[in-house]
Amino acid sequence: MGILEVSIFAAGFAMAIGSLMTGLGQGITAGKAVEGISRQPEAAGKIQGAMILALAFIESIAIYVLAIAIIILFANPFTAPAMSVEKAKAEVEVLKLELEKNKLEKELSMVKVAAPKAEAKKK
Repeated sequence: MGILEVSIFAAGFAMAIGSLMTGLGQGITAGKAVEGISRQPEAAGKIQGAMILALAFIESIAIYVLAIAIIILFANPFTAPAMSVEKAKAEVEVLKLELEKNKLEKELSMVKVAAPKAEAKKK
């Protein structure tokens, strides 16, 4: 597995765990708020305000996880070195092909020079 595949897996795994935990946290928070309101209906306004603030903080964790997953996918700092290695391999391959081409051109020019001499010897 290359860096890109691992990055995709890591981003997906981070989103899965982050979403699962924030959903669980929000569910527990809402459940406890409803339980508190049922015990003290006169404090419903304060409990509801605190619950909404807590849900906003919990949701911010999911937003941070999403931002990190997007960074891993689209601005991954680990892909640049891998890309430079691939680029270097491609440049080496191009140089090998150019060397082979020059060698074949040299052999072809030698054949072109030797062919008229061989025909002259036949006559």
